[in-house]
Amino acid sequence: MFNRFISKITRTQLETGKFGFYLFTPILVMIYSGINSDEKFNLPGFWPDPATLNQIPKERHEIQAEIARIRREREEKRRRLEERAKELGITEEA
Repeated sequence: MFNRFISKITRTQLETGKFGFYLFTPILVMIYSGINSDEKFNLPGFWPDPATLNQIPKERHEIQAEIARIRREREEKRRRLEERAKELGITEEA
């Protein structure tokens, strides 16, 4: 019975079927994964809480305060590195 069915499929029908399969398989996968994806792929704790993320300063005074904080951190780091270099006996040679 199966041989009769296979023998009646022409090459054109086979290529058309393959083309349809290749065309619609990715489309159907995208439709499946795109519909209601919040419930299907929900992993609690996967994304960080927005309150814990860095907040980008938008106001002028916030930007200036952030720049001042970064400069203070750099100066503190430079001071610590210079102290460490003195402890190790490393001197700056010009």
